[in-house]
Amino acid sequence: MIGRIAFGFCSISTTVVMFAMMLFFRNLPKMMRLLLQLLRHILYLSFLIYQALLVWIHNQTRNETGIHLLTNPFRTVACILVSLTFYMFISAIFDKPLSIWIAGCSALHGFLVGYLWVDFFEPSGLNLGDQLW
Repeated sequence: MIGRIAFGFCSISTTVVMFAMMLFFRNLPKMMRLLLQLLRHILYLSFLIYQALLVWIHNQTRNETGIHLLTNPFRTVACILVSLTFYMFISAIFDKPLSIWIAGCSALHGFLVGYLWVDFFEPSGLNLGDQLW
């Protein structure tokens, strides 16, 4: 009797797991499209914040330094530094230790915003992985 109950329970559990895996793999392209849209919106919001900040810094310092901060190599480095500064500021506010992995992700985020700066103005916008799925 206990053996039949255990066998039935295992059979139902296996069926539920297989059904969940089928639904997951069936909806994977939709979830990836949603994830890419979320990433696109996060990068665009970061771009708007970084653009306002870098244009203000550029207007304040261009006469003294002679550096055009909105050209590509300077802009990318400035975006990386701003991203790392934001990470350190948030880490200090919440009293969390600095992590090299999160700092690396933050630097990569700043690099993407600085490198893709011009692509935000294109009519097609920022297309990340639209052709993958």
